[in-house]
Amino acid sequence: MSTAQRPTTGFAPVTPTATLDVRPILAAGDEPFGLIMRTVRDLPDGATFALTAPFEPAPLYDVLAPQGWAHRVVAVDVDGSVTVHFTATGITADSTPAELVARHPQLQPVLDAFGIDQCCGGAKSLATIATAHGLALPALLDALHDAAIAG
Repeated sequence: MSTAQRPTTGFAPVTPTATLDVRPILAAGDEPFGLIMRTVRDLPDGATFALTAPFEPAPLYDVLAPQGWAHRVVAVDVDGSVTVHFTATGITADSTPAELVARHPQLQPVLDAFGIDQCCGGAKSLATIATAHGLALPALLDALHDAAIAG
């Protein structure tokens, strides 16, 4: 779900539940990762966390996506600073197709595109299904996150 440092279009902007500007932290030579993780830890499904950094925080996408966080770049400043909204979708590797479709009906076409049906009552985890079918779990999670936040 790389955004190549450009704003993503086609979704409704939201007012973030929490915001964090890590530019001063990084400028001071400190590492903001722990603060970021503490900030998102207790936010509920549907919450949006706005992060502003001096660069696109692409490594953070791979950390937060498996924990149920989708991302959208919403602004790129003239100085190269990037603001990203992370939205808690609740979609994780442990999610099952049945619970995903119950919570996010718009995900069914994504599951269909990956060849995932409701076999076994839709009760197998995405991780188990991806392994069994030779699917790339990160790509599957990215596609599901995109569809969940697109509405």
